[in-house]
Amino acid sequence: MNVLLTRRAVVQAAIEATYGDPEAMTPDDGVLVSEPTYSIDPNVLERNFTRDSLSQTPHIVGRKLSSMEFTTELRGNGKQNSGVALDAPIIARLFQACGYKLTPHAEPSVKGVFDVGDHATRVAWVPDVTAADNTDAICYYIEVTTAGASGMAEVTITSDTPSENSAAQVITTDMALDVGTHGLILTPTFTGDLAVGQKWVVWLMPPGLSLDPVSDNFESITLVMYKDGVKHVMPGCFGTFEITATAGEFATVAWTFTGLWQQPVDEVMPTPSYERTLPAQVELARLRVGGFYAVVEEFTFDQANDIQVRPDVSSDEGYIGTRLVSRAPEGGINPEADLVASNDFWSQLANADRMPFQMRVGYLPGNTIWMTAPGVQYTGLTYQDRDGILAYDAGLRFPAYDSDDEISFFLC
Repeated sequence: MNVLLTRRAVVQAAIEATYGDPEAMTPDDGVLVSEPTYSIDPNVLERNFTRDSLSQTPHIVGRKLSSMEFTTELRGNGKQNSGVALDAPIIARLFQACGYKLTPHAEPSVKGVFDVGDHATRVAWVPDVTAADNTDAICYYIEVTTAGASGMAEVTITSDTPSENSAAQVITTDMALDVGTHGLILTPTFTGDLAVGQKWVVWLMPPGLSLDPVSDNFESITLVMYKDGVKHVMPGCFGTFEITATAGEFATVAWTFTGLWQQPVDEVMPTPSYERTLPAQVELARLRVGGFYAVVEEFTFDQANDIQVRPDVSSDEGYIGTRLVSRAPEGGINPEADLVASNDFWSQLANADRMPFQMRVGYLPGNTIWMTAPGVQYTGLTYQDRDGILAYDAGLRFPAYDSDDEISFFLC
C-alpha cells in the first residue's frame, strides 16, 4: 500500500507557445508554493426518467474542467532589477496568465504623466529619461500654484522623496521642465490658462520589469502539480489572484487557475531548482493614497478576473478551452482614523475622487515589487477598533485612467 504525504508536492509553470499545448517542464520551472490544491468540476449529467421504480438511474460525467489553487510569496528573485526579461522571477509567469504583459526596462522609465482630477485645460506631457539615474521609484506631483497662460503660470513639484521637492517655476508650452534631481525632464504642450490646484502625477521608475494589464493577446500557461507520486497536468490555464500585505509579515499571493482536463498519472516527482531569494517583510512600503501618508496595517488587492469556458461540440470534453473575459480589480486598506483637516477621507469617498496610489513590497535591489495606480477610488468607509485605536476599513476600486492602466506591478 502506498501512503501519499500532504507535504510532498511540487508545482511547475511554463508559458505556452501555443494555447492548450502542454509545455515540457524543466528544473527551472518550479514554483515554491503552500497549500497546493487540485480539483475538477465535472458536469454530472443526470438521467431523470420516469419508470416503475423510485430508484435513481446511473448518471454520466460530461465536460470536466480542471482548477489549481496555491499561495506564493510576493517577492523578487534577486536579479529582476537588471531589466532583462530572462531575469524575470517565476511568479511573473503567473501574472502573465492573469492578463498581464511583461515588459523589460533596461534603463529608467516613467509611469504617467496622469491628470489628478478633472482638468479644464489639458496638458500633453512628453517625458525624457535619457539622463535618469534613479535606482528606486520616485513619485512626483506637479501642481499649479500660480494660474495663467503659458509663460505666466507657475508649478511646484513635490515628492514623497523629500530631496526631490522643488520651488515654484514657470511653465511654458513646448519648453522642457526639469523634475527632481535624477534626470527626469518633462515637456508640456497646452493652450489656454492653467488653474490653481491643477495637478499631475508621474512615477520615475528604475531599471526593471513592468507587468501591465492587457485586454487581448493573453498568454496562457501550463501548470503541473505533483501530489506526492500523482502527476496532474493542466494546460491552457488562465487565472486570477488576491494579494495580502500585512505590516511586519511577508506579503502573499493566493492564485486560482482554470485549465484543460487531463487524466492524472503516476510519476516520480522532480526536484526543481527553486528561487532562493527570501521574502521581505512588509515595511518601509511608502504607501500613499492621493499623496497622503496614512498609517495602514494591511493592504489587500483582488484581481477579480472572470474566467469562462468556451463550449465547442467538435472539441474533446465539449469545450475548446477557457478565456479571460473581464476583470474588476478592487482592494482595501485599514488606515488609522485622522482629523478631516489632515485628510478628508469622507469627502474623497462622497465625491468619488480619483487618487494616485503607490506601495512597494521590499526595498532591496532585485527584491522590490512596486504597485502603482493612477486613480483609485474609495468604495466604502467604516470605523473599526484596532486595539483601542480608531481606524477605518476602506474599500478601494481600481478604475482605468485611459485603458489597460488601472494598476502596474514593477519588479526592480
